[in-house]
Amino acid sequence: MIQKILIAAIDKDGGIGKDGYMPWHYPADLKLFMNLTMGHTIVMGRKTFDGMFDREKAPLKGRKNIVITSQAADYRSRFADQYSASELSFTDDINCGDVELATDTKVFYCGGANLYQQVLNLVNLDIIYLSRLDESYNCDTFFPRNPESIDKEFEPYLPPHFISSFSDTMAGKNPFTFQIYTPKPLIIY
Repeated sequence: MIQKILIAAIDKDGGIGKDGYMPWHYPADLKLFMNLTMGHTIVMGRKTFDGMFDREKAPLKGRKNIVITSQAADYRSRFADQYSASELSFTDDINCGDVELATDTKVFYCGGANLYQQVLNLVNLDIIYLSRLDESYNCDTFFPRNPESIDKEFEPYLPPHFISSFSDTMAGKNPFTFQIYTPKPLIIY
């Protein structure tokens, strides 16, 4: 069974990026991301991919990288000589239905803002992982906001059937809170 997981790091204002990249450096969060995603599939939007590729950070090694873009054919031809489809694929399908995936894999949706918005509305997620940073980083790209928190402190939008199932402060030079959200258990009477 393919498990679909949204994974994000957000600052206290809901920021996820600035100028096409993360404006912070949290080694413990990067290690957590690597440990969770290694050997699995990661899905990112085209802007996230371009920002990482321009900084020679993409595709991420040890994972199948899928980029969601309306320009999938152009990107496929641009990268076909450099990377195999098992390393890097391009699609316009948010559910990756046209990309070959192992049936026992985990698929991690890892940004950016447009991808998160689409995933939260169109994908049947199994888990949401959020790393919540205590500082503000003057971001220009944001995680979807809960509409009920518009005049309050930022709260991320999460599907209404998701509940917090784990929260812990991760120690280190830059501590942060790691949270796991899962669907509410179905109760049948």
